[in-house]
Amino acid sequence: MNGKPLIAHVLYRLDPGGMERVMISLIKATGDRYRHAVIVLAGFGRLRLEVEGSVVACLSLDKKPGKDWPSYFRFWRMLRKLKPDLVQTYNIGTLDLAPVVRMAGIRRLVHAEHGRDASDPNGDVRKHHRMRRWMTPFITRYVAVSADLEKWLTDRVGVPATKVTHIANGIDTARFATVRDLPPPRRLLGDLAPPGTVLIGNIARLDKVKDHAGLLAAFKLLREQSRTSGADCRLFIAGDGPQRAVLEQQVLEAGLAQTVRMLGHRDDVAELLAECDIFALSSVAEGMPLTLLEAMSAGLPVVATAVGDVAMVVEDGGTGTLVPAANPVALASAVAAYAADERLRRLHGEAGRARAEAHFSLRAMTSAYESLYDEVLQPPMRVGPSGVASRLTERKEH
Repeated sequence: MNGKPLIAHVLYRLDPGGMERVMISLIKATGDRYRHAVIVLAGFGRLRLEVEGSVVACLSLDKKPGKDWPSYFRFWRMLRKLKPDLVQTYNIGTLDLAPVVRMAGIRRLVHAEHGRDASDPNGDVRKHHRMRRWMTPFITRYVAVSADLEKWLTDRVGVPATKVTHIANGIDTARFATVRDLPPPRRLLGDLAPPGTVLIGNIARLDKVKDHAGLLAAFKLLREQSRTSGADCRLFIAGDGPQRAVLEQQVLEAGLAQTVRMLGHRDDVAELLAECDIFALSSVAEGMPLTLLEAMSAGLPVVATAVGDVAMVVEDGGTGTLVPAANPVALASAVAAYAADERLRRLHGEAGRARAEAHFSLRAMTSAYESLYDEVLQPPMRVGPSGVASRLTERKEH
């Protein structure tokens, strides 16, 4: 028997993404206090190798599309074998497993909301609201990674406020810190952005909710404006996902093949950001995007859409510029202002780095989760015949 509590993390797939990287960072940062296991519903992606050495088990249910009822039994059987002290599920795709967790004899369930589904960016789908309310009796605590999601859960979905905890995402800011040269040396993307050009970066899953189509439309406007005045801008988009083929076709049809690079999945995010001048985020919905924290830690000014908790991360006019979602004209105008002004880029970039280090560190996020886990893991209280409350002693076989 190992004295450290076991936490089983349950998510749909282990693919590259902000939520998945938060989970892996949390597992690695808390390994001295807890043991961890990972269960995925529909298979592994590239991140499996990053987590396997830090967990006692990394398992897949191999769930088929739709309601694969046998997968619920496989999940129950896995939990009965692992006997975790606490289960943490992630996002709507795992929410309906809450009753199975209870049936497996586990009474501590934390459900983390990292962002809304791509098909429901504004959180308006009523059946999803009902699902979250119906599952509330099985869930010990909801975690919202942004104040926007916290307010949405309590005010619109109807989850009791006492069951919702806000824990902001955090990153290892030192990993992205770099001495920012103007112009930066470009060992990776020098062929795309030679000296004298301004390089704009975007790192995100290629999903409709990230609105890369709007980003490309804005960049086309930017290039058209720069023919007569302004800086010579280039753009890279790093990430993979279901929209890749559509976006690559858009690049070709817009005549941007020489000035836009679709990089696919990359493991060298810090190195890519070190070669950028500006970071752009075009999402139509977000929770608290890690890529913004990474870009700010790298000393980059940020142009981002004012959705979710982006406005709590980016100080408009101080560390970056906020623009309305789905507005390529506004996005192009904001990027153009930075592209034309090196001093403004440096000023806002340095302010962004200081803000990320002060408010969005990995240590702050880890401490918040440790406090939550320790609270949830406390044995339940009982009141004795004399009216004195005490905690029940729990027995558990591993």
